[in-house]
Amino acid sequence: MKTLINQYFKFIFPLLIFLLLVREAAILIATPDEYYLEDVSFFAPALIKADRQKASFSDQLSVYISNRKLVHIRYKTCVQTLNRYRIFDPQKSPAQRQKCIQMLNVALKAAPASPLIWLELASLYTQQKNTAGQMNQSLFNAWQIAKHQAWVGQRRITFSLNNWAKLSDANKIHAKADFMHFSPRNRGIIKSLAQQYLQNPIAKPIAAAWIAESPLKTQKQFVGYVRAAR
Repeated sequence: MKTLINQYFKFIFPLLIFLLLVREAAILIATPDEYYLEDVSFFAPALIKADRQKASFSDQLSVYISNRKLVHIRYKTCVQTLNRYRIFDPQKSPAQRQKCIQMLNVALKAAPASPLIWLELASLYTQQKNTAGQMNQSLFNAWQIAKHQAWVGQRRITFSLNNWAKLSDANKIHAKADFMHFSPRNRGIIKSLAQQYLQNPIAKPIAAAWIAESPLKTQKQFVGYVRAAR
């Protein structure tokens, strides 16, 4: 037994470590620096420099390595291409958008309880005509599975105010409920609403109504953020 243990640590264990390092190195090589360092924003995907070689390499690796980072790379590359088409070649946008939507639907089969995927899907639907129903359902799902997560709630509120005219009555109620629930314990959400109040004309009367029904402490914090930003 002692001999087997010695052999394991002498040969097998170093080999396993080597294979693990090779795997991680391959993933790192396939990951553009912008992805590796960037804090992901699902509402305003960054315009990342084209890196076709690395994107192609990640596609090749995906057959052998199941890794969420690689999935994310491929999706971000899809959105990057979509953003470029929307500016320079609008005729190609619909087909590219459907490709991105298909990627998210596949991701949801593996992770149906991911609120960020549902929110990103809702974001893509806002870019299409006659898809308000799908957008509202995706937003509702994001609320249903993450009602009490403040960082998701803040994103839902921002998304809702940016697309208020398209929201169903139920999602408008949920957006207000999110703010009322999270604002007493999360200053970031109050600051976010203040920014919407100043920058989004549609959100201004909505924010004012929400603040009017909020506790005095929340009202004072909101006024402070508005004054500081002016």
